[in-house]
Amino acid sequence: KMSQQISLPAKLINGGIAGIVGVTCVFPIDLAKTRLQNQRQGQQVYKSMIDCLIKTVRSEGYFGMYRE
Repeated sequence: KMSQQISLPAKLINGGIAGIVGVTCVFPIDLAKTRLQNQRQGQQVYKSMIDCLIKTVRSEGYFGMYRE
C-alpha cells in the first residue's frame, strides 16, 4: 500500500473548489424551493422547480439565480 501525502495548499485549493461547486449547485435549488414555498394558493406562478428556474433565468438573467 502506498500512502500519498497531500500538501496543505493542495487541500485548501480542493476545499475551495468543492465549496464553489457546492454553492453553485445548491443556491439556485434553494432559491427555487423558497419561491415555490412562498406561492399563495390559487395564484401559482411556478408549476415545478425546473419551471421556476427557467422563468427566473428568462426574467432576471442567469445571475438572477444567485441574487437574494
